[in-house]
Amino acid sequence: MLSTLAQRLRQPSLAQTAKVGRYLVTSQFSRQLSTSTPVTALLERSQAPKTLTTYKKPFSQRKQYLFQTYDTQFATSPSVIVVQHYNLTGTELMTHRRELKMNAQGARLMIVRPKMIKAVLRDTRFTNMRELFSGPTAIIYWTEENDTLLAMKQAMDVVKKQKKIVLMGAKFENMLLNVEMMNGLVELSALEVLRAQVVGVIQSPAQQLMAVLNRIPQRLVGVLQQKAEASKESSE
Repeated sequence: MLSTLAQRLRQPSLAQTAKVGRYLVTSQFSRQLSTSTPVTALLERSQAPKTLTTYKKPFSQRKQYLFQTYDTQFATSPSVIVVQHYNLTGTELMTHRRELKMNAQGARLMIVRPKMIKAVLRDTRFTNMRELFSGPTAIIYWTEENDTLLAMKQAMDVVKKQKKIVLMGAKFENMLLNVEMMNGLVELSALEVLRAQVVGVIQSPAQQLMAVLNRIPQRLVGVLQQKAEASKESSE
């Protein structure tokens, strides 16, 4: 019994585990910032981003890291979809991330801090998107090149199947889209593909018909020549 009690005492509590986890994450941020180049913003801005708090102190390393991460995602991803999530469990979040990665060309889902991402988008061409980041928010983005429209459509299809995730808007290249515009854009791309398929079906028989019609004059000329020769022989 004493050995069992000793084992329990050696096992860390949930609070201790969480404290260690926060320490490791903070340490990771510190190492990445200290060993990398200074934080730089990739998005074009009308004004330089703030470097000091309202109390004239530098932002924490964690905030600098998040700022750079969000800034990079908006600057490099061809499209970014904004969603709201409600009461997602850890297991559900992992499931959604896996489905997006598998079914939407490697899409990634990240829970974001609204205040921080609003600071990232301030004074940029995407400043109007700040209104979308209210409450529990996440973004869907891509880190590799792909068929942007198809990837967005696939991600939207995955999100629409979920009851705890709601589409809010998106940025597509340099355009800002609400949900209605997003639906119209992906439907337009599907329509263009359908038109190409229809044109291909129509053009294939047409090409065959043109080939037949092109052969008809040649045959007609041959028949007329044969008739002329036969007429000439009979007159002689």
